[in-house]
Amino acid sequence: MTVLVGALLLTADALARQLGEERFADRIAARQGGGLTSPDVTIDGHPFLLHAARGHHPEVRVTGDARTPDGIPVKAEVDLHRVSEQLGGYAADSVDATFTASFDALGTAGDREMRLSDAGGGRLRIESGVLGMPLVITAEPRLDAGVVTLHADSATLAGRTLDPTARAIAGALSREHRQLPPLPLGMRPTEVTVGPDGITAHAEARWVNLT
Repeated sequence: MTVLVGALLLTADALARQLGEERFADRIAARQGGGLTSPDVTIDGHPFLLHAARGHHPEVRVTGDARTPDGIPVKAEVDLHRVSEQLGGYAADSVDATFTASFDALGTAGDREMRLSDAGGGRLRIESGVLGMPLVITAEPRLDAGVVTLHADSATLAGRTLDPTARAIAGALSREHRQLPPLPLGMRPTEVTVGPDGITAHAEARWVNLT
């Protein structure tokens, strides 16, 4: 009998967790107005029913696909810390998130095409062409007042080394500067990094109301 009761409690807890995650996903999707497609929600804390009864969850993770206003697809990963139920909604003490755009999605700008890849050490490798000759630049992305800027540390044209600080290089990179779009949940961008999957914007917020 004890084993049966324990199994029933575990089943009830798992079912309640699934329903809670679905409800939270629906609320996040509604809050974003379709900006986050099919969010996948994971609610931490065991047992779930105890945390639900207290109206408090230590962490909620939300992942999903989204698009910037200019149509660039991004992978969103959002961690909400110390989430509580309030007046039929939710609130989080803090939020940390990453938004990753793939190199392929960022490699086309107007009628110009570039090949972007991870150069290692937090740098971006940019391959393009000038008068039919291959131009390769490695640059460090930086975040300044919501704008992502690129700063070259090496450059070659047809295999010949160029001065990465040359005005022509700086001018070419200045055309690739990007203003980050407004982020959801009132988050503010904190840094931009380069990794194997693409370029990632990191963001955070405090005291977020999800009602």
